[in-house]
Amino acid sequence: MTLFNLEFRRLLPAFMRGDIAILSLSQSMDTIFQQLATSILPLSTWDYIDDLGEAELDELAWELNILWWNSDADIETKREIVKTSDMVYKKLGTKWAVEKVITAYFGDGYIREWFQYSGEPGHFRVYSTNPSITEEKLNQFLDILYKVKRSSAILDGISITLTGEMKLSAGFGIHQYGTDTYVVQKPTDL
Repeated sequence: MTLFNLEFRRLLPAFMRGDIAILSLSQSMDTIFQQLATSILPLSTWDYIDDLGEAELDELAWELNILWWNSDADIETKREIVKTSDMVYKKLGTKWAVEKVITAYFGDGYIREWFQYSGEPGHFRVYSTNPSITEEKLNQFLDILYKVKRSSAILDGISITLTGEMKLSAGFGIHQYGTDTYVVQKPTDL
């Protein structure tokens, strides 16, 4: 049984199934629940966020009043923002909320508060390894950041760390005075 094909009489205890008034009421309940189930079906948007298109996500963001919404973001970012919007609103202004929004938009990022780097009280720094947070995206990043951070919190800076790999060789040599012994070791790869 589902709400669409409810048989309320089957839910009744055995001693009530013989009463015609109760059976009539049960049939009426079946009709009412089927109508309600049909009218509720479009409201289950949350079950289908991964199937919504960009226009629908933009509309949903407007309905939810997501302050940090960026309509230029890619569709996967938009879906993540909509999915987490309730939790971010509950914790808006906290380190967790800011990190959640930064991660959704820019993939990687975290915050260090003033006491973690010997700064002034109420200050913080943002760290990321995403090289795309450069001049063209900096204003977008700052706009989003100022919408979710606590208004009394002051941004000290944004640090972007880039990592890479390189081949490094090292070697050493020994020269001993007083004898003619020379030891030279071949460089090794690290």
